[in-house]
Amino acid sequence: MKKKTLMRGLFIAILCLLLALMAGCGGNKQGGQEAKQDQGKVYELTFANMHPGDSEMNKLNEAWIKWIEKESKGRIKITMLPAEQAAKGPELYDAVMNGTVDMACQMIGLNPGRWPLTEVTDLPFILGNPGSRAAALTAWELYNKYPELQAEHQGVKVIGFHANGLQHIHTTKKPVKTLEDLKGMVLCTAGKYSVGAVKLLGGTPETINVGEKYDAMAKGVVEGNLSEYEGQYAFKLQELTKYSTEVGISLYTFIHVMNLDTWNSLPPDLQALFSDDNCRQYSMLQGYNFDKRDLAFKDELNKYYTSKGLPPVYELPQAEREKWVAAIMPIQEEWVKAAAAKIGEEKARAILEDAKQIAKKYAGEPDKANPEAAQILHDWGMPGY
Repeated sequence: MKKKTLMRGLFIAILCLLLALMAGCGGNKQGGQEAKQDQGKVYELTFANMHPGDSEMNKLNEAWIKWIEKESKGRIKITMLPAEQAAKGPELYDAVMNGTVDMACQMIGLNPGRWPLTEVTDLPFILGNPGSRAAALTAWELYNKYPELQAEHQGVKVIGFHANGLQHIHTTKKPVKTLEDLKGMVLCTAGKYSVGAVKLLGGTPETINVGEKYDAMAKGVVEGNLSEYEGQYAFKLQELTKYSTEVGISLYTFIHVMNLDTWNSLPPDLQALFSDDNCRQYSMLQGYNFDKRDLAFKDELNKYYTSKGLPPVYELPQAEREKWVAAIMPIQEEWVKAAAAKIGEEKARAILEDAKQIAKKYAGEPDKANPEAAQILHDWGMPGY
């Protein structure tokens, strides 16, 4: 009797084991089918920005989109919506948060004070010339190092940063070689820190919409403007200026973000395309490309001036530049005070000092700073590489 009971128990145990193994195999098969189905799913995303469709930034964005689509094996398709098609410049970040678009890049300075810690790379004289690559990578490193910066962007997935070129002074009537030359001069500029810088340097800032700069300069409403070299050509302002002074006062930092629901909907292998080293690479390449373009436009501007019998771009000597830096220091202290109200003075000064040191690390001519970047852009199919 005991032997029969033992045999029956053994039979039941073996049967249960077989059933469990069969169930496990069935589960694995089902999981494999789900994974296979996911491999065939196409995620259609939208990417909005304020740049004109044919701008240099969007040419690189188009190359980046093709790279993403290729690396995803066609499982991600991205439609770009340039030139404020989806939302106005100051509203792009919110368009991502509320799900109007999946991704966007927005100029931080369009919402002054909203992300005060992230604004640090917009401060005057933080960066050397050229500064786009240094600004993008400095912003990326600071974001990854400081939880306080990450907290400013909790509602989105941050993909990267980029920046335009550093601003220089371009004038219509007289050259600017010293601080004294700027006294009372009316200059067109925009943004919290650029406006503040012009005031501290002794000039009079005039905020005018980008599309109206040409008329304002042609009519003598302003005596010049602050812009990167490429900006002079983008709006044909070089036709009106006779003198340019390379100062490198400040620039505008842009942040590239993704909607959190969109991010969470992607499987891990596709999320990896928008993470870590890939984000850093995107930031670096945007900055690298803009630095090269801006230096090329400086050369074009010099050629243009020479053809008109005008002097080449005047590069501010180091001793004179130090006077300008000293004059602008109150803006940096203003930033420290605002940041200290949020995170304390010690941490605020630590972030500012880190920004300066990281920017120095990434300073330099683009080709010398990262010789591999041109090859990557070539592989991406970026025009000009």
